[in-house]
Parts: sequence; C-alpha cells; structure tokens
Amino acid sequence: MLKTVLPRFVNAFCRLPCLHLASLSCLQSGKRTSDVVVMSEVRRRMSAGTRTPYFQHFWKPGSGYYGDSLGRWTKGVTEICEDFVLSHIDYVPVPSPKGVFTIGDYGMCDGSVSLRLIHRIIDHLRNKHGPDLKIQVLYEDQPSNDYNSLFKTIYGSTSYIHKFDNVFPLACGTSFYKQCVPDNTCDIIVSSYATHWLSDKSHVMFSTMFPWRSASEEELRVHHEASARDWQTFLLMRATELKQGGLLFVAYPSQSLKSNPAQPGEITEPAREAWINLNLTWKEFYAGDIITREEFQSCSLPVAIRTSQEIKAPFENAATSPVRQAGLTLLTEPEEFVIPCSAKTIWRQKLQSDGADDRTMFAQSLSNIFRVILEPTLRNSLHTRSFEEQSAIVEQYFECFTRKVATLDPETFQSEPTVGRFVAQKLH
Repeated sequence: MLKTVLPRFVNAFCRLPCLHLASLSCLQSGKRTSDVVVMSEVRRRMSAGTRTPYFQHFWKPGSGYYGDSLGRWTKGVTEICEDFVLSHIDYVPVPSPKGVFTIGDYGMCDGSVSLRLIHRIIDHLRNKHGPDLKIQVLYEDQPSNDYNSLFKTIYGSTSYIHKFDNVFPLACGTSFYKQCVPDNTCDIIVSSYATHWLSDKSHVMFSTMFPWRSASEEELRVHHEASARDWQTFLLMRATELKQGGLLFVAYPSQSLKSNPAQPGEITEPAREAWINLNLTWKEFYAGDIITREEFQSCSLPVAIRTSQEIKAPFENAATSPVRQAGLTLLTEPEEFVIPCSAKTIWRQKLQSDGADDRTMFAQSLSNIFRVILEPTLRNSLHTRSFEEQSAIVEQYFECFTRKVATLDPETFQSEPTVGRFVAQKLH
C-alpha cells in the first residue's frame, strides 16, 4: 500500500486539529500576520527534494524562539560552568594590558544561553587587567543559524556590550569541524552543548531515529567510529586556533556507565523518556500509513552522546595522540551533572503556586524543546514532499508527541539533561 499523507488523514490518526506551521507560530508567539506571511514566503523557496541543514531554524528570524525553548532547557548547562570557567581564566597568559584577548563561543545559537557567562568573563578580565585590554568575542555557528536573534541578544538592553568599552563581538558561519580563525587567535574557547552534533561527513543513516539507541552492534560500531573521528577533529581545530596557554572549555550531553553488577555496562542517557516517546510517535506514524517505509528508515538524528571515557580518549596517550601532539592537554577530568529540566521546573512551580497540575503545559514545553533539535531531521526524511506537506506531518508529529506525554506524570518522566564538562589547555 502506498503511504501518503493529507492533513485529514493525519488528523484522523492523532485525533488532533490540523495546524499549519505558519498559523501555529502566529498563535503561539502573537506575531503579526504579515510576519507569518514573510516566513511562509521564505519557506516556499525551499523546494521539495532538497536537503535541509540539520542546524536549520524554522521560526521567524530574530524571534528568539531558541532561547525560549531549547535554550531555556540547556541554560543550566552554562550556569554550572560559570564559576568553573572563571576559576581557570587566570591560567591564560595576558602579555599586555593593552593587547587583544579573544573569547570564542562555539555552537552558540542565539547567544542567549552564554550571555551571562561572557559578561562575567569580561568583568573578570576588566578587574584584573584594566580597561585598555581589547576583548574580541567570536560567536561561531552554522550558516543556517538564526543570526538575527544573536545580534538582538548581543546588542539588547541586558547585554555586556552596554557596560564595557573596548569589546568587539564578531560572528563566524564556518563549521567547527573546520578551522574558524587563524592559528593562535583565541585565548579562551567555550562550547556549551554543541559538540554532540556530528559533521556532514560523519552523518550516516541508521535503522533508528537516535543512533546511540540502536540495537545493532554494527550500527553502534559505525556510530562510535564517526563520533570518535569528529571529536578528534574538533579538538585538533581548537588546538590550532588557541594561543599557547589558551583554554578550551566544553560542556556536552553525557552518557554514564552504571555501576550495577546485575547489569554490567548498562548506559544511562540524558532525557531518556523524551527520546523513547519521540521514537514511539514516529513508529506510530509509520504504522498508521502516514509516512513511507523509506521515510521512516531515513530519519536518523546526526548526534553522538558520548561517555566520559570517549571524551578523554584523544588525550590519553601522549606519545601517539594527535591531540596531545598538537599541544592540547586535559587540565581536569570530565565531571558529570544532572541538570534540572526547565519544563518540569515550570510545571512544579505552577503546581505549587496555583495547585494546577498542568501536564499539557509540561508536554508542550518539551515538544518545543525537542522540535528545535529534531525538526530539520524530520524534514530531511520527508525531502521528496512539498514544504507544505512536510509542515503538516511535522506539525502533527509534535502534536501527537505532546498528547502522549501529557498523559504521563511529569514528576517521574525522565527529561533531565545529563551534562559533562572539562577544561583543556594548549601547553605548546
């Protein structure tokens, strides 16, 4: 049976009203109809049959949607790193109080998550080295990033740009799997919750939506090899860009090996139940003849969630490691933390203040978070369809996910990010 989709078929399957993506964004954000028309026109230029960059945003540029959804969920990652970063800054040599100090923020999206961290770094440098030190802040992300929101963040009313002189923000659209700046440019590079994205070269199709959850040993082998290759490439590029004595801070989604004798080697993953329900919803779309077999099988998120051992591996053998030979050495062992889930925090606050057990709000918040992560991958699996047809399926997919999660207890729902962090220094 040929599997096809029209909004009424999707509605019948999910028992939810059909909302076009543009109309939904208008309802949720209160944007003018003219804004939605502009975005619809931009989207229409994306013809069927073309692949979407997996960093592509589908909200109105400059709307700050990332900061209100996934950014809010990952903000705790940066918060646990602020004092950690500040405690190491003085390891970086500053030869002249009138020189240039460059801070790199890699994979920064709209800059909202790292805004306070960058502010505190600049404040620390000003207090220690005086007002004449020129500070560059390099913001790196993909060309398809929402740079409109980034510039609104940098030049917004709460930004550091209004407090400090001699601060120069810059933006770079080069992938961090390539060299982004000349050799020996950066004094500090920070990357918060970005290095789990794989490069285009390493992205291959798997039989499951989330490669790290594959039951195939061969698929896991291929995935781990790609993950290790990309991780080493990232580190080598940063080693080239850092000045001698410069620091690399990375916070990343982490998997943990459980120390359970009954289940040796079992791995826990961040936000486990969210991934389970996202995958289950996609399976139901296939079972319900909404998507084709090819579309179902080609939906694979280009993400690697690494263990601490995988993070450390490139640093371990000083004699043979390309990373060590490039001068980069771990200063601290990777540490792991469980970060509160922002959607669950808001749900608890409403429950305590109003007595309202608003599980739909919790589910919708999670849907907004994971939509940022997953929508480009969903659209790529549907790339032979028109943009409007893609939108109908994607819209109903997240509505079905929301409805499914809303039936569950937020208190026991595992949606917390598990985060690792470390710092490395370029010693030569």
